[in-house]
Amino acid sequence: MSTHYDSLPDVAIGRHPDYGIVAANPKHLAASAWMLKGFDFHPVPDQPTLYALADQQRDGQGRATRAVTLLRDADYQVDVDATFDPSLASEAAADLDRPPRMVPDVAFAEHPQLGIIAATEDHSSALGGRLVLEEHGWRHNPALDVYTLPITTARSEALGKVADATLSMHRSDLQVAVQPSLTQDVAARRPPAPATAARPDHDRGFTRASSVSAAALAASPARDGLPAKTPVPAPTASAPAARPVDPRIAFALNR
Repeated sequence: MSTHYDSLPDVAIGRHPDYGIVAANPKHLAASAWMLKGFDFHPVPDQPTLYALADQQRDGQGRATRAVTLLRDADYQVDVDATFDPSLASEAAADLDRPPRMVPDVAFAEHPQLGIIAATEDHSSALGGRLVLEEHGWRHNPALDVYTLPITTARSEALGKVADATLSMHRSDLQVAVQPSLTQDVAARRPPAPATAARPDHDRGFTRASSVSAAALAASPARDGLPAKTPVPAPTASAPAARPVDPRIAFALNR
């Protein structure tokens, strides 16, 4: 039959409000006392089961964590605070080795009631993203902490604003994320084909995006001075001037 004594650990290591890093020997085992002394834990006066680590300013946490490892390797049952648990320390080290996750400065998504909305990251570099959003018609909703377009904005117009705003943000080196389904709709939105399309200028240093974002080409006016650009005929009275497509611009969708 199990007793309270059997449920006690051989050693427990943690922090004490008065003595700092300490170890307890709740079973009064001579072997545990001997092991703790070897790890530089010394008895606390008037505390028969308590031992305090000496010179705690000298890598106290690391020494206590190593003591836990060695005690467990010697088949001692050891209870510890999370701070001194070697398995958790290994996980933390592994997390440090992982590359940091890229957090976008601005993210676009579609809300069932609010339409196409945008959210910004709360750091200084996202300020440029907020300014671009306002330039393209989005306004901040303080209650929801998101940016929305006027309710009268048609969805096709909103898709164009996503394309234009994203292009402006990329020119400012801002990271942009777009909801995958929204990216596909932006890609499907094409302006009328010009009478003479501007010829693609390949290999100009623009990065090819992922399989989803590569399809999301942003429409933008052709700029003067671009090499190898076929001139666009002047508009006639019966046909307004079409807006050429610059195919070199692609969304970079961060995941």
